[in-house]
Amino acid sequence: MGNSGGAATHSGIDFQQRIAALAMIHMLCGITDLDFLGFGSGMQVDELRFETEDQIDDLVLVGPGGRHFVQAKNTISVSGDPTSEFGSVLAQFVGQYVSDNRPGDVYVLATSVEASSRVRKVLRKLTESARLDQSDSRSIPLTVEERDVLEKTEGIIRHHHEALAGDAISPEGVQRVLARIRICSLDIREGGSLEAAALLLLSSKATVPPRLLWGGLVALAVSLARDRLSISTAGLQDRMGMYMSERPGDRDSEESQLFTGDLLAGLSYGREIVLARSPFEEYDFVIADFKRFDDTGAKRLNFANGYVELAQGQRWELIGRWATSAGLERYMQDRVEEYADKQVVVLAANFTDDPSTAPAALAHGAHCANLAARIENTFLCRHCGDHISEDGAPLVEVDEEGSPADIGLVHEACRTPTDRVLGGIDAALFRENRRLRNFDYKGWITAVQGGQWLFGGLLESSMKLAPISWKSEYDDFSQGGWCVKASLEDGGANYVTDRGRVKRFSADHAARGAEVMNDHISQAREAGDPFCYSASGSMFGSYSQLLGLGHDPVPCTGAEAVRYTRAIGDAYSDCKQYYAPLAYLVDVETGDPIVVDGVISLSTIRSSWSRTSGTGNGAASNCPSSPCRQF
Repeated sequence: MGNSGGAATHSGIDFQQRIAALAMIHMLCGITDLDFLGFGSGMQVDELRFETEDQIDDLVLVGPGGRHFVQAKNTISVSGDPTSEFGSVLAQFVGQYVSDNRPGDVYVLATSVEASSRVRKVLRKLTESARLDQSDSRSIPLTVEERDVLEKTEGIIRHHHEALAGDAISPEGVQRVLARIRICSLDIREGGSLEAAALLLLSSKATVPPRLLWGGLVALAVSLARDRLSISTAGLQDRMGMYMSERPGDRDSEESQLFTGDLLAGLSYGREIVLARSPFEEYDFVIADFKRFDDTGAKRLNFANGYVELAQGQRWELIGRWATSAGLERYMQDRVEEYADKQVVVLAANFTDDPSTAPAALAHGAHCANLAARIENTFLCRHCGDHISEDGAPLVEVDEEGSPADIGLVHEACRTPTDRVLGGIDAALFRENRRLRNFDYKGWITAVQGGQWLFGGLLESSMKLAPISWKSEYDDFSQGGWCVKASLEDGGANYVTDRGRVKRFSADHAARGAEVMNDHISQAREAGDPFCYSASGSMFGSYSQLLGLGHDPVPCTGAEAVRYTRAIGDAYSDCKQYYAPLAYLVDVETGDPIVVDGVISLSTIRSSWSRTSGTGNGAASNCPSSPCRQF
């Protein structure tokens, strides 16, 4: 006998545990955006239950907002047979509804990109319609395929409800069951976009190679499922937290309160360590240590336009200023060759008491902590506003005459001589990826989930080399209430998309578009090479083209303009970002893109993530798990 059944079973188990591992990453990193499971943002997961006693027993995500029951099926097709795999899934959904019906419960059918398009798109549209419109779904115009899927789904729901509850379910009850169902298509396979996002999240937090930790989480999921156990966020931290550089509970907010009030208030604010060009002819530079505040709490020095003005009226041209001697020493050590042959005079201070413990210094520290609390994005440079992704980026206090008081991270290249350096960040992630200058890790992670659909489509097409046309004049202002539906020979339908999303038109434009499409369909049919969609609905072209690419072509029979609905958009739009995220190189001095022979090169990252790669790591929120060190 063959082993196809065993392979299929193993594939399904792997798919289920990869979903669980992805949920555990979100728990470890404190991420509340579970859009990958169709939950949207703000879904906090406190507990993960495996192979439970619930009717929907694969996986249960529990949080303050309710329970999300996940049934994972790598591949599945619609069937009208209550004993089929599809019927078994609906039996679990109905069983949960009958036995433990709680407000807010959600029943998730998680599938892969290999599942039938009748599940991934048609059933998704029908369940979205039921959720968005609590009236009878039959009042909505349906295609032959959609009506067939709806009739089979409703028939199975009625069958199992009567078997379990002993009575017939009302049409309103069927609607309520449908409204609780979410259909999620996840590319979590090896090298898929969600696995890439998972590794990127781990890269920002893990103290071990992210792929190793990813494998450990999948193995943990397998073990928990085998023993039918549950794990809470605290329990997960106990098991895996040792491999993470920061616990999410240590933060004041997900947006990364990297610099807490206690940390900032505890830094040194009572001293001024300055490096300046020497006013003495026999020396090149002068290092001086000053007490920052006098007995009345007034500042003893004035900083402006790259100079420090002393109480006696002297002005020195500044190289830099620091809160501690250690910060200056680090600066000099990093530039040993620059200062090796220079004459430097040190004007040391002899303080009776530590100036940093003076009331004025302590009050100023509390003031700086309040300034930092207002920062929305810690990893935006306080000077240029660009993202920071460099190890050792200075934490500075902006304290200059004529400039508003401020505190936060800056690029070393943006640091001005009058910036008072308090410390800096210690980020292994940034050290190991120095080529990613000013890189927006959070933006990349956010965009990769639901992004890069173009490249996913190329994988499905099996093309080794594919030309890509960039539609640079695209506008996203088309918010008409109509779209174009293509009817298929097998009774199904598809919708005209643009960049992976259902294209919206005005009524006139949709009618004209359908007319043009019908002309093409007729001409192709007469030529003996009909216009078709692939069985998955992700590709279209002539019969011969799709057949040559290894697809099962389904001929189009006609096109028509139909009303656009959110359910159609959600079910038949394949992505949020068609190209993005993409990266390109810029000149560090000018900020202009690098152009070679008139070409700007764009790069996409899908897999091959590693701690040593120059382009593979990222941050879960804005923060690369980087503790602040005081210089």
